[in-house]
Amino acid sequence: MKFKKITSGFLAFVCAISIYSQNTLFEQGTCTILSEDNKPTAYADTMYKGKSSLKLDGKKQSIALTKNMNIKNFRVEMDIAGEVMSGLGFRVANKHNYQFIYFRPQMGGKRDAIQYIPIYNGALSWVFYNYPTYETKADIHALEWFHATIEVRGNNLKVFVNNSTEPQMDVTLLDTEISGGNFLLRSMFGTSYFANISYKALSDDGSVTSVSKKTPFLRAWDISQQFPRDTVSNYFDQLIEKVNTSTKWRTIHTPNDDYVNISRYFEHPDGVVFAKKQLKSKADKKRLLYFDFVGKLRILLNGEEVFNYKKIKFERVFDGMFRINLDLKKGENELLFITEGDAAYFGKGFKYMGRLQHTNWGFIARMKD
Repeated sequence: MKFKKITSGFLAFVCAISIYSQNTLFEQGTCTILSEDNKPTAYADTMYKGKSSLKLDGKKQSIALTKNMNIKNFRVEMDIAGEVMSGLGFRVANKHNYQFIYFRPQMGGKRDAIQYIPIYNGALSWVFYNYPTYETKADIHALEWFHATIEVRGNNLKVFVNNSTEPQMDVTLLDTEISGGNFLLRSMFGTSYFANISYKALSDDGSVTSVSKKTPFLRAWDISQQFPRDTVSNYFDQLIEKVNTSTKWRTIHTPNDDYVNISRYFEHPDGVVFAKKQLKSKADKKRLLYFDFVGKLRILLNGEEVFNYKKIKFERVFDGMFRINLDLKKGENELLFITEGDAAYFGKGFKYMGRLQHTNWGFIARMKD
């Protein structure tokens, strides 16, 4: 009996060491390499500036994806030498949906050297999730090695560069439907080298960063189905009539995200969507609408157009960049946003994993008397 107790105790100890020990990541044979066209390709094991590394050129080798993992809390250590954008995807459900932290080495020392974003349906929504919260500084340089430590517990993300004792980034993760998953490496617009990659699973200690949202952003909307991108300019009246009689509306509400990120609601984001909201007013009055957006936006109040941006706006989105007066009538008022993303900026769309799509699509809005 004593021997059995010792044995069971020893096995538990060994298991604990196994769970929380350092493990290698992205070794040859343990991951899938995919090209920009979403085709399996060869693993590029390369010597770069004295280190054996995995090379991703952003084209022939675009992403590396691990297999059959379900990791929620972890610490990843790795060395990176990147040209333009080099990143780690985590809690990966598939190649189109994951959490993403990436580095811009050519922006070393500037406020956008590191950026965190959630990837929804392949959309790289970098214009939404920006400084001062989701982008930060780091002392990194293009195609020079730096060390990155990425730690995730609960909904908290910390990033340490070059063994710093203080994190360069400490941020609350945005909501996704993914609680655990695989890892992914990604290089964009140039070559990246990744070396000495390892991870350690961390205990789930219930670490949750409190989320405080005081500003009254308009987060709850009803959104329509997705329509082809050319329908607004060519068949607007017919489309309005079709939308008004449609029953294919769904309610969205993202309480922890100030941005209405339309891409998260469509498997292949590449169209035009109507977002409507009912506004109640106790009397006829004017209220200010503060907003910003990416792509194209048309706003109607009670069927009358109050804003129309026909060009393609492709830059970081911030609260209050635009404002207009809304003449509310007593009772119910319908606010309608007609929104198209940035696909036209890239011609037929941004190319990700073999398909053309929006990569940024949505808006931010709030009301003020």
